[in-house]
Amino acid sequence: MKKIYLFLFALIALSSTAQSLVFEGKIVDKTTQESIPFTNIFVQNSTQGVISNEDGVFKFYIPNGVENIEVGHIGYKTQIFPVKEIKAEPITIQLETDEMALEEVIVTNKPINQLLAGILSNSKNQLDKSIKLETYYREFVKINDKYSKFSDGVIDFYIQPKKKEKVESKLEVNQSRAFQLAGADEIEKKGKADLSEMDSFFDIQKAANGFFTYEYINRISSDKANENYEFELRSKKDQFGNTLEVIYIKPKISVEKALMVGKITYDPINKVVLDIDVKMSDKHKQYVETINALIMKFAIHDIQIKQTYKYLNGKYIPSYRKSIIDIHIKFGKQMNDRLICISDLVVTDFNDNATTQPEKNKIFKERNLYSNGMNFTENFWETNNALPLSENEERILQTLKSK
Repeated sequence: MKKIYLFLFALIALSSTAQSLVFEGKIVDKTTQESIPFTNIFVQNSTQGVISNEDGVFKFYIPNGVENIEVGHIGYKTQIFPVKEIKAEPITIQLETDEMALEEVIVTNKPINQLLAGILSNSKNQLDKSIKLETYYREFVKINDKYSKFSDGVIDFYIQPKKKEKVESKLEVNQSRAFQLAGADEIEKKGKADLSEMDSFFDIQKAANGFFTYEYINRISSDKANENYEFELRSKKDQFGNTLEVIYIKPKISVEKALMVGKITYDPINKVVLDIDVKMSDKHKQYVETINALIMKFAIHDIQIKQTYKYLNGKYIPSYRKSIIDIHIKFGKQMNDRLICISDLVVTDFNDNATTQPEKNKIFKERNLYSNGMNFTENFWETNNALPLSENEERILQTLKSK
């Protein structure tokens, strides 16, 4: 009898899996045929969705009962796909450039950094509530030009309202995996220290915090920002024909400081940030400062932040965050070693009325996923709306087969 029950259970599970329709493929520019990274693929009028990777590749497991899927990117016309017409095979989606998306310069009497400060403040207030983010997270660690570690997982972030501008979050790791891509003998030892066991500069406990605090951007919107930066404000149309405004951030050449460069796109009607794309200015990296730690000194030679949001049906929703940090480490008299950490966080679902919290025994308190190891019951990187690996990332992970 027990075997019969197990058999029936397996059939039910198989049937449930079979009913899940996979929408996958690649998104390209119709004119140039170049891939379009970070495109939103989501259920129409819903918070559920995924984003395409840097090669424009996506994979979305469509929930039951859904009628339409939207595919949209700022600067392109949105396409709607009726679920009943979607076939279980990869497709190439060609997005057309929106001619109305051409940018026009805006002249304003208010200093642009003050305008940005107001937009950031309102965006923070929109997210100052109990929120649950269902996410897929992954990170690579690279030491002295050799990829050393990789981890990923399906993680729920429970975010509490801010107290004194600090975000409090609790994590529940549903599934995870972690790999050592290179051993100590494979990593070039340029300095005196063995960095092969170093995990990551990132703290996974704070992986979602940037969505709510706008780190690295606050200083650009400060009262003294005009001393370091030049700003330009432009308007454009999004994929729905709505007017957006873009703040271009340019560091002044004469300022001898490590400064950021990039742009911030926001919705001028709802006054919320939609896209942050900033990095350290190449011309100002020469001014990075060395920081003293307990047993070493280090200098941050690059920071890159790509962060996107959606505003749907009155909801302000975090969507995707990519972080890259490049650190040069000094043991002794010279900057010998280099550590690069890359992380991706994709929000697959969002609840801004999270009344429940994870059970105490399920709260993950470690700094990274490596301590959780290989802890999964299914290939979640293929079946849980994970961000597909790019071709380059796939090549990196192929090294696992020989280990």
